[in-house]
Amino acid sequence: MRRLFTVSAVACLLASCGVFNGPGVPDGFTGWFHVDRPGRASNLQFVSPSATQLDDLGCDRSLIGSTSWVADGTTALVLPEWPGMPRFTKDPGDAGTLIATPGMYSSAPEQWLPGATCLVCTAGDAGVAVACNGPAVIDGGT
Repeated sequence: MRRLFTVSAVACLLASCGVFNGPGVPDGFTGWFHVDRPGRASNLQFVSPSATQLDDLGCDRSLIGSTSWVADGTTALVLPEWPGMPRFTKDPGDAGTLIATPGMYSSAPEQWLPGATCLVCTAGDAGVAVACNGPAVIDGGT
C-alpha cells in the first residue's frame, strides 16, 4: 500500500508540473488576445501543448478552431499551419500586446491586444465588438 501511495504521489507531482502536457505557454503569451477588425471579433489564445485556440466571431457566422504553434527561440511563437506562418512577438512598447508578422488576416503586421472581445449583434447590424472575459456572440435583440 505504501508503494502504491508513493507511485501515485509521484505521478500527481509530475502531472501538476506539466511533464505529461508538453511545453508550456511562454510568459507574455498567456490569456486571450484580439485584433480589431470591422464587424468581427477575432480572438486567439495559445494553450498547452502547442495548440492555438481561434475564435473569429461574426454576426453572419462564427469560425472556431485551433492550429498548432511552435516556439521560435525564446521570444516568439509561430503558427506553421496558418497561411503566411505568422510570427507573434511581444510588443516592446506596449506591455501585454503581441505583434503578428505577417498578420493572420493581412500581409501587414497586426497588433493583437490583450483580452478577449465579444460581438454584440442586433438585427441588420454588422456587430459591435466589446471587451469580455471569453469570446462569444451576444444577441443584442431588437
